[in-house]
Amino acid sequence: MDPRCPNRGATILEVLVAIMLLGVLTLVVFAAFSIGMRATSLASGLEIAVGLAEEGIARLTDSPCGGFPEAAEALRSGAPGARYHREAEVRLTPENLWEVTVTVSWAQERRQRSIALTTLRHVSRACEIVGP
Repeated sequence: MDPRCPNRGATILEVLVAIMLLGVLTLVVFAAFSIGMRATSLASGLEIAVGLAEEGIARLTDSPCGGFPEAAEALRSGAPGARYHREAEVRLTPENLWEVTVTVSWAQERRQRSIALTTLRHVSRACEIVGP
């Protein structure tokens, strides 16, 4: 080394270590980005499914006097080949409440996923006389 010029630059080893550190940092950033994109995709699918389930429950329970079983049959019919499939189940509980459950299932990232929303509805005695 020349005594007149003590700081001549970085050695090849220092440059290689810096390149390796930059490469590792780049891999970490891209991995975090990939995880974030996957989480966004999953959240988007879940948001659509919840919206479909909420809309299904709203359609089933819009009548103040029931008619739930007939509405559930109409809700079950879905387009063949659709990404999201909606099923409805309506049953009368021992407490004279209608238990309405809407289940939405879909395939996402090579896995079958589903969400179910359930609500209870009361049908008054007046509706039993009048009808749906």
